[in-house]
Amino acid sequence: MSEQNAKVVVRPFVFSDLESMVRWNNDFEVEQYVDCCLPKTLPECQVWFRKHIPGRNYRLYAIEDEERRVIGDLVLDHICWRKKEAELRIRIGEKEYWDQGYGSAALREVLTEAFTQLGLDQVYLRVYAFNLRAIHCYKKVGFKKKAVLKRKRDQNWKEIYLMSIDEQEFTKINNNILPDRRKVSSNVELSKSSHCSGS
Repeated sequence: MSEQNAKVVVRPFVFSDLESMVRWNNDFEVEQYVDCCLPKTLPECQVWFRKHIPGRNYRLYAIEDEERRVIGDLVLDHICWRKKEAELRIRIGEKEYWDQGYGSAALREVLTEAFTQLGLDQVYLRVYAFNLRAIHCYKKVGFKKKAVLKRKRDQNWKEIYLMSIDEQEFTKINNNILPDRRKVSSNVELSKSSHCSGS
């Protein structure tokens, strides 16, 4: 399937989605690209979910395909309302959906949400340098590499790229692809969730 034909629904992540999350957290092919320690059992995920959702500085979304199957998750974390920025993480957990445009479609929609509804000015992310698939996806929607992160005295440290995008660059690159912000697009949808006001 080409990217132009990829259809996704991005909606708030709910409690019943946790079984999919547990499966992805225990899949090495998926987990190796995640730069954090994720809970491995359903009870641990349930405790984690109750602790973080809802959160003023945290948004967790589920990504669904055309048949409304949950295929991945997406996070806006460390939302700083004063600086108007947030960190993004995305994961397509169902591997048969890799390289088909679902990730970039979901990114465009959540970035539209971040810039037009949450009022953010910048979104940044961290990605392993060896994760070429993800880096290609990020560059495709407009993210640019800003720095290389390294840790001193850590021989096992994996090189990480810091990438970011602002609203102006995002709009310039994606203007011909973005859904109409006033109605649901035929290609991508975003189920609206409640948001805290900035301070």
